[in-house]
Amino acid sequence: MTPALTDRQITYMDFIQKFITENDNFPTFEVIAEHFGVKPNSVAGHLLALRKKGYLDMCPNMASYRRTNAFKSFMAIRERNAA
Repeated sequence: MTPALTDRQITYMDFIQKFITENDNFPTFEVIAEHFGVKPNSVAGHLLALRKKGYLDMCPNMASYRRTNAFKSFMAIRERNAA
């Protein structure tokens, strides 16, 4: 079972999901930082926390994150509950 998420982490996941749906690519730290009005270092901390909880993973040979199956399952449940 994956660890519980904070409200802020869920907000980040919602933004990442929407961005990927619209742009077919994971948003950069700068894009996320601009959206939330924070510095990229703050974004790095939130994404690292999501990685430690199993919702994000690093792409091999790239300095980029990708969604895990736990992330995708969580978002699918959220979308179903919102409908």
